[in-house]
Amino acid sequence: MASFDDKEAALASVYATALLTLAKERKEEKEVGDELHQLSRALDADPRLPAFLTSPTVDLKRRRDSLEKMFRGKASETLVDGLQILNRNARLGLIRAVSESYRVLYQESLQRLEAMVRTAAPLSPKHMTRLRDEIKRRTGKDVDFVVKVDESLIGGMILQVGDKKVDASLSRKLRKLTDVLLQRASREVLRAGEYVTQ
Repeated sequence: MASFDDKEAALASVYATALLTLAKERKEEKEVGDELHQLSRALDADPRLPAFLTSPTVDLKRRRDSLEKMFRGKASETLVDGLQILNRNARLGLIRAVSESYRVLYQESLQRLEAMVRTAAPLSPKHMTRLRDEIKRRTGKDVDFVVKVDESLIGGMILQVGDKKVDASLSRKLRKLTDVLLQRASREVLRAGEYVTQ
């Protein structure tokens, strides 16, 4: 679950919705999603590719021709058509955000959710099942997990489903406790200062 600013996310959602609609008509929703994911990974792996796709020194016609040579006949027509629309609107820099938005929309269309789980230690299969059952009970949807072990959490977990986040980590609880103790100490120091000045 990558994060994008609000403007990028909003624009990407528009393009992803149109792309998913077209992919559904052509019965290639999964294929287009997989292709977008692979393209995003390629952009991350080779910095020359995003530089070429977003460079103001490369004119739209040259980029259009390059996209045709790179993808036409090798990827779905829907993906290539979508890339050409992004190119015409000078929005190829949104490919990663479109990929993420498409993935979320596609999961929703399947009545599935993706949940990001960060834990200090791996969760047992029993805990994963309980977590999956609880999310399904609350949302009515099946869930796919992306699990990341993050030892800095010390204990507990952080769960994110869509735009909702639950931070039940021990590190968060310790931070809250530290804040409370610091506020209490500040009040005591101020109160002691009042006695000294009287």
